[in-house]
Amino acid sequence: MSQLTEKEFLDIKEELKEGRLSPDSVRLYLGIFMFVSLIFVGVAFTVVSVSDSVIGWTNLSVFWKSVFWLQAILFILQLILIFLVKGKSDWTQMLLNISYVVFTYKLALDPLITALMFAKNDGVYEQYVPLTLAIVIFGFGLHFYLIRREFSDLKPKKKKEKEKNGNALLYAFVPVLFLLVSATGYIFKHDLLGDGDILFILGVDLVILTAILIGAVEFVMGAYCLIRFPSFRVNSPSSEKNARTNKS
Repeated sequence: MSQLTEKEFLDIKEELKEGRLSPDSVRLYLGIFMFVSLIFVGVAFTVVSVSDSVIGWTNLSVFWKSVFWLQAILFILQLILIFLVKGKSDWTQMLLNISYVVFTYKLALDPLITALMFAKNDGVYEQYVPLTLAIVIFGFGLHFYLIRREFSDLKPKKKKEKEKNGNALLYAFVPVLFLLVSATGYIFKHDLLGDGDILFILGVDLVILTAILIGAVEFVMGAYCLIRFPSFRVNSPSSEKNARTNKS
């Protein structure tokens, strides 16, 4: 990454100034993220708190109670970011974009909380925890792989043999194949197909998590550029210089 210069990130610079990564856009997306998260977390909380729930809030473990309290704190923080963090100063822009990454990760994980609460209510929580962890590891593993590849593609182009490209594709495919085989074996071993509703929810959650984390690659790169390159910020030294020149 140290070899990369501002020239390689000009597309990101435009997005930070006026596009999807600008302060106004980030506030809008944070609001959308909060609304969607409220649905998932609200359903999960309802599952454990309604009168006919098998679990009941009082019987919930300390860990899961802490998760729900943390969710409440994060919702309050989102409201602060959306409505109280105003203006387009450098610190505001950096805070919003870093928060953008954090709350994107939160949004990706929230559907899994809902699925696990349904599993807990149905008494099959222990069987689904390993599968849920595998989904999280796969999603974030793919996410960080794509980030690394995105930065590598920005480096000065080097000639690569086709054989090396084929090997790289093979190495990337093997972990995915191993995960699918392991997950399939685990599902049949524990007869999880008998609880098809929860398995279906986890399948949807896998698609949602993967899609969100693929999209989050751009958000991570935007936050990186703001931290590393002062000229990418809304009040960059070059922008202030141009403004003074125009006034004079």
